[in-house]
Amino acid sequence: MPSPHDAEEARVKVLVTGSTGFIGTEVAQQLAARGWQPRLMVRRPSRAPLLRGLDAQTVHGDLEAPDTLRRAVDGCDAVIHLGGRATFERAHRLVGTFVHGTRALAEAAAEAGVGRFVFASSLLVHGPSDVPIDGGTTPAPVVDYGRVKLLVEAGLAGLGTSSGMSVASIRLPHVYGATDQLFARVRTGLVPIPGRANPPYAHLHVRDAARVLIAAAEQGYVGAGPVADRAPVGWDVFLGEIVRQMPHVRVVRLPAPLALAGTAAISAALAWRRQPNLFTPDTVRSWNLSLPVDPRALWSELGMEPELPTYQEGITATLDDCVAFRWKHPVADRRA
Repeated sequence: MPSPHDAEEARVKVLVTGSTGFIGTEVAQQLAARGWQPRLMVRRPSRAPLLRGLDAQTVHGDLEAPDTLRRAVDGCDAVIHLGGRATFERAHRLVGTFVHGTRALAEAAAEAGVGRFVFASSLLVHGPSDVPIDGGTTPAPVVDYGRVKLLVEAGLAGLGTSSGMSVASIRLPHVYGATDQLFARVRTGLVPIPGRANPPYAHLHVRDAARVLIAAAEQGYVGAGPVADRAPVGWDVFLGEIVRQMPHVRVVRLPAPLALAGTAAISAALAWRRQPNLFTPDTVRSWNLSLPVDPRALWSELGMEPELPTYQEGITATLDDCVAFRWKHPVADRRA
């Protein structure tokens, strides 16, 4: 019979970057609940209280400070990489954390003997599609966020080949939950959206997104591909379900051309600022794409099923969770 010491040795030591972000906090909570005692990399100390009470180790790290990354990965078996400037801005604003920062992190991980590296990529590495996207679909990004994510994927794949580190790039769709930007607006009762968009779009509750990332790290999954729930639906249908369950919520549709012009003006006005900008033309373009995902993609490879297989179940669970949350998204959090 294995001893407690053997069980401790068998446990994968995981570093989570972006651990105080929307998806990162869920990954951290699930790992801690499973007794993995993850190492959680935190850039802004003011956000560390979000992790309070977890059976986890916190460590300072910054994707733009390579020395902190070497310290963060030391002694780890796996990395789940969620850190980066998660906004739909122009490429020059994204490459610092995503391209250069990820390369520094992955190189430090390989040098430290980390065996598994899981990158939270994006479905936006693909362009609009009339058929469900799967692992064999050729990427064709039409927004800079997707182009930059695809660059990162290529760099990681090359490093994995040269170092022997297993690399997984999980192309996440629209991931939602009580602490995302959309439901922050739902809680105010007013949800402005850029146009009437009802082409099919892939969605995934944050609980299942975290489960997939953890499984990829646990299993040493190698490859790049999309994942989503079982029911790709357009935004009108998705938001319609929210309104059905919360009739007081008002959805205001801005014409897409007006939204494009307005976000272009906002981006130009804020170009001098270093802080991330959520209101960009690529945000509008991304919202209006057709991006369905084959509901079988990746799940069978990981030997899993989604816990919340449709948007109806996911929205119900999210609204239950909203009762407990008072949250500020990291992009909107201006504290140092």
